Amino acid sequence: MTIKKIRWGVLGTGRIIGKAGTALTRASNGIWLGVAGRNEESSRNAAEKYGVPRAYAGYEELLADPDIDAVYIALLNHLHKEWAVKACKAGKHVLVEKPFAMNAEDAREMAEAAEQYGVRIKEAHVWHYYEGIAEIRKRLHDGSIGEWIHLHGHYSFIPDAYSTRWHAAWGGGSLYDIGCYLVAWARYFTGEEPLAVEAGTRMHPVHQIDESFVGTMYFADGKTAQIGSFFNTAQGAYFEVFGTAGTMRVDFRATPEVLNLVFTLNGQEQHFSMIRIDSFRQQAEHFAESIISGDSETQLADHAGEAIRQAVVMDALWEAAAKKSRVWLQQPANDKIE
Repeated sequence: MTIKKIRWGVLGTGRIIGKAGTALTRASNGIWLGVAGRNEESSRNAAEKYGVPRAYAGYEELLADPDIDAVYIALLNHLHKEWAVKACKAGKHVLVEKPFAMNAEDAREMAEAAEQYGVRIKEAHVWHYYEGIAEIRKRLHDGSIGEWIHLHGHYSFIPDAYSTRWHAAWGGGSLYDIGCYLVAWARYFTGEEPLAVEAGTRMHPVHQIDESFVGTMYFADGKTAQIGSFFNTAQGAYFEVFGTAGTMRVDFRATPEVLNLVFTLNGQEQHFSMIRIDSFRQQAEHFAESIISGDSETQLADHAGEAIRQAVVMDALWEAAAKKSRVWLQQPANDKIE
């Protein structure tokens, strides 16, 4: 029996495709058929490097190829909306590297384009496929630490001097690049949406991007989360949750090839480890399977809806930082937030 495989095209030739693109060649239900950079030379160089059959003169040419079923958008942040919408119009399913969009309005336009042209669109948050993630979320909700009260998250590293992350016009800055993980972790692991946020930034004097961003999220019943993303401190990534009956902490420790999660629950450690490219492979397989098997309308809406909800919180954090005041996303049902 022949197993249907999704034929992938990749827009972008940056460093991320070394894992995300290569993973497509290892997917059981996918083929990396084509790659497009800003010009034919960059496309050809990437195709030769990764053994991809087709290289295109540019992004438009890839989208015009009728043999491409789905595209993975690995472009600079500010280009996500433009090319996601064009991919939808071309009838391609779209997996968009995080952050999905620069703001919630763009995210909604991308979702609307997918609905209009009958294709699937989803934000690529590869951490969903890390070993141990489902188990950790389960333990947060099984009473192991009682009721959660406060989450604290930190992510930091210092980008090299030539990194695109330093360019404001390209959607650079710590919140978009790594703070988005913290926002997503706070929402995913607690299973709740914030009612209000506050935030502050330290802007780089030359690049004018947030080299550090600290935000506080207020949830129902007086629960809180504080997150900090930093381009000016040594590398580290973790979050910890404090509950009425205990604590849990997750440390993310990565080498170029391997990801290790150290999960500490009430003082007891548990280790999860995986080859990093495997999480990208599983992400690609999951998205391809949703195309092959066909998601329900509810599932399709949830894929796009999750990306929009994430963007709404990101927008609110930026607004709070700009106004230097609390920004409400929804009104609380009680008076425990003052």
